[in-house]
Amino acid sequence: MSAGKILLEITKNLYDHVSSGLPKVERELYIERLNELLDQRQAIMNKLPPTYSEEEQRIGQMILKMNETIEPLLVRQFEEIKHNLSMMKKKKEKNVQYANPYQTLSADGMYFDKKN
Repeated sequence: MSAGKILLEITKNLYDHVSSGLPKVERELYIERLNELLDQRQAIMNKLPPTYSEEEQRIGQMILKMNETIEPLLVRQFEEIKHNLSMMKKKKEKNVQYANPYQTLSADGMYFDKKN
């Protein structure tokens, strides 16, 4: 099988995987599979020949059309993951602050007497 056809197959798998959406549970498995597909795709892209036949050009156009859908979905999923991580960090900070409210005291509003 030519590198173009393999690349098309991997891109279809990536398209199907990303189109299924980011799951609420088992995100690690989803992200691992996504990384595997992206790594496989990059490895095949590195093996592409410098010149293309008519069929390979047609396959390339199909891949480009799928990429137009894949890229925005990946960006949206990345932003969602980033947002979730920041929310988890805030929740963790609030839980620590609730458990020990006097741990982080600020010096604002305090008066320091300089008499010795």
